Order: sequence, then structure tokens, then C-alpha cells
Amino acid sequence: MGGKPSFAALQAAVRSLRFKHPDSDIHVVVDATLRHDLSTEERPLVEKAIADGSVVQPLAGTEGHGDALVISIAHEVGGLIVSNDNFAPFQRANPWLRNEGRIMGATHSRAAWVFNRRVPNTAAPAQRR
Repeated sequence: MGGKPSFAALQAAVRSLRFKHPDSDIHVVVDATLRHDLSTEERPLVEKAIADGSVVQPLAGTEGHGDALVISIAHEVGGLIVSNDNFAPFQRANPWLRNEGRIMGATHSRAAWVFNRRVPNTAAPAQRR
């Protein structure tokens, strides 16, 4: 994919995930910055999705932003996270993020969305200055 974020691509990924995992309760979380990164045409679509509850975003001022909300939801419901993020700043407080079967990556290849279980890289220790 690369380049500018696309709400249409996110929607396609979610449709594919729902098709492949029809019995799953899927929560779609977007960071508050997404709407500003989208094309002008897509902004109303994400705003409508947030308004109707099909997409959630963290409240303004939420520490950790979207990543923290994703982790909180997954922890609360015992869910699996679909993300290519390593969640490095959160691994120490949430060691379960590195447990097998807790994160799945997403890859778009031509017309197909592929979801594979993954374990994020170990967070590098904080650099001392």
C-alpha cells in the first residue's frame, strides 16, 4: 500500500477480516490523527463511522492515543490485535503483547488481504541520555 492512509483500504481490510473470521467481535480503532491524514473526500466517511460507532477513536488527551485504546480493548475482552505495530512503548506494562496468538499482522497483496499471526519485536530498552 504505502503512501497516504486510506479509509477505503481500512474498510476493505475490515470486510476481509470479518469474512475470514465471521464469529469474531471486531472493534475498529483509529487514531485521532487519521482524519487529518486522509484525503478531503474520505474525511466525512471516517467522521460518520465514528459517529455511528462502527469505528472508535480515543478521547482527546488520552495517554498513548490509539495504541493504548487498542491494547485496553484487547486486554478487556481477551482479544487478538490486528496490527503491524510493535507496541514497543507498551510491552513492558503489557507483557502479554508478546504472547503467541495475541497479535496478527495485516498485509495487502493485490486484491487480497492476508492476516498472519505474529509476535512483535522485543521493545528496545529506553536509551539513557
